Amino acid sequence: MATDKQNSSGMAKLVTEKDGSFKRQESAFRNTIEVGGVHPPEKGRYHLYVAYGCPWATRTIILRKLKGLEDIVGLTVVSPLLGSLGWAFKKADDYPGAEDDPLYGFNHLREFYFKVDPTYQGRITVPMLWDKQRETIVNNESSEIIRIFNTAFNQLLPADKAAIDLYPEELRSEIDSLNEWVYDAVNS
Repeated sequence: MATDKQNSSGMAKLVTEKDGSFKRQESAFRNTIEVGGVHPPEKGRYHLYVAYGCPWATRTIILRKLKGLEDIVGLTVVSPLLGSLGWAFKKADDYPGAEDDPLYGFNHLREFYFKVDPTYQGRITVPMLWDKQRETIVNNESSEIIRIFNTAFNQLLPADKAAIDLYPEELRSEIDSLNEWVYDAVNS
């Protein structure tokens, strides 16, 4: 692989302002799952990649569980240790709790990003939601993945799970405002 891909963990791509403050890059994959869309809701079609050490990934794990999506959206945990080649699967980093990639046997999460775009130059991040049928990344922005999980699969869920709404219309502006503050001021 080319040298520029060797250090594509994401950490080497951190951008700081002149004052030294951190400037987070935008997530590169911002698609959604919707009926009639490019990525329709289907049982077993999607797979979520996470690291327990990432708070952004953790919230997708929580929403997946609360909505009862365990049998609908697969889950694989990468090592929480972010190495020079990025997030690693078990066969590259046998950290307790890390799992092997069940789809392609990849060593590192970055291989998914390069499968989609061999010239990809952005950050390699978790969480990452993969479409197994189209063999592409649906989304790698946690706030959007949790919104996808909140409603996209409701027609496939029992009524009690479909009724759970963790992004109610009347609270959305308050949720978005708080999320923006946490994202920009606390976790950056």
